[in-house]
Amino acid sequence: MKFYQAHVVQEVRKDRAKGLSIRKLSRKHNISESSISRWVRDLEGHHFAFKRARERVITWKKKIEHIGREFPIDKTSAKILLSLLYWCEGSKYPMESCVSFTNSNWKLSKTFIELLRSCDGIQEDKFRARLQIHTTHSYKKLLRFWSNLLNIPPNQFNKPTITRPTKNMKRLDYRGTCTIKYYDVTILLEITGIFESFSERFWRGTQEVEGESLLNS
Repeated sequence: MKFYQAHVVQEVRKDRAKGLSIRKLSRKHNISESSISRWVRDLEGHHFAFKRARERVITWKKKIEHIGREFPIDKTSAKILLSLLYWCEGSKYPMESCVSFTNSNWKLSKTFIELLRSCDGIQEDKFRARLQIHTTHSYKKLLRFWSNLLNIPPNQFNKPTITRPTKNMKRLDYRGTCTIKYYDVTILLEITGIFESFSERFWRGTQEVEGESLLNS
């Protein structure tokens, strides 16, 4: 993926606010329509095609939003959801001896920690967090944001990692990356065991077929 400097993104957004279509923006700035579409997705468009596409997106989402809202979350389903999130974004045993989940998406991080808290026996004093931010950020503001979001006291945040940002624009509204840690290896092993056993329901037969084909090749 090609990244662009922040001032380029801002120029495109200014032109979009003036009413230019995605196609015209692409031609004017010599940037792909897909890249521009990501940068201006939150801005209102005036072209009928944009409005029609936006209406379709809203309609599609409304048709299925009840699934997420009404999905029953009990002790079992919470642990399965937790384990699947951790399988994707968590640090695995034996590289880590504690639960360690890192992400910059605050909604995902909030979902993860609340699912983790639904497990029996969770002790709040075992939580730790650490931020990875840029020199252009205000650490105090981001600490307050993540602390309130995750309901982890500021004194349980370790020293942050602060780096100088590159000149390339990678994302809008970046609020840093947060690592959530919970110091209990038994919880880690439980999470790991669930996603390993859960995934076996889908890949075990495939693995046997692949192994057989390799031996006979």
